[in-house]
Amino acid sequence: MVRPAYDVHWAKRSLNGGIDLYGKGYSEAPHVIYDSTFFAVQLALLLQYIRWDAAHIVGFSMGGGVAAVFAATLPHLVAGKVVLISSAGLIDHVRAPNPLRDLQASDLPGYKRSLQSCFVDGPIRDQEAAFDKLGNLRVGPAQQPLQVLVLHGTEDAIVPVEEGDKIKNRVPQAEVVKVDGAQHDVVLRDGHWQIVAKNLVRFLK
Repeated sequence: MVRPAYDVHWAKRSLNGGIDLYGKGYSEAPHVIYDSTFFAVQLALLLQYIRWDAAHIVGFSMGGGVAAVFAATLPHLVAGKVVLISSAGLIDHVRAPNPLRDLQASDLPGYKRSLQSCFVDGPIRDQEAAFDKLGNLRVGPAQQPLQVLVLHGTEDAIVPVEEGDKIKNRVPQAEVVKVDGAQHDVVLRDGHWQIVAKNLVRFLK
């Protein structure tokens, strides 16, 4: 979905695009390898299709790993800033049950297969090389130093808050904001999403 956003959470006349990861939602998850390059190329093709020369990139959960790989691989398409919210990418293993994920796996064709590929091949783990590149990366047409914001809930049981610390260790210039008491639904739960929105507006303007 791509549309102008004019509400109170975004700067006026900003243009924002939100995409879901291929193979998730209610798609049938075709038989492909869901590795990080696969997702990064999709995002690059989308930017080309809508004729954006570059964009700030925001990634949530698995999308954080995608954002890191995208910036590290295609820095000329990043306008200057990357935001990583509850970001995966460096996870050793999934540590907590996820009822929604289990429901999707049981009801959506191919979802379990695509998720397994994302864990084995894709953006959930083993992205150390991409995150390391972010620490000394120049991006966009102006070749400016990359700015990074990490947002993470302190009570996240799916992607523990320590994952944000791992990112900071690899990306020294990253600003880390920990949302006290927030879980993995930090972008949805009342009282927490407002903190996320406030920091997004501040960082991206």
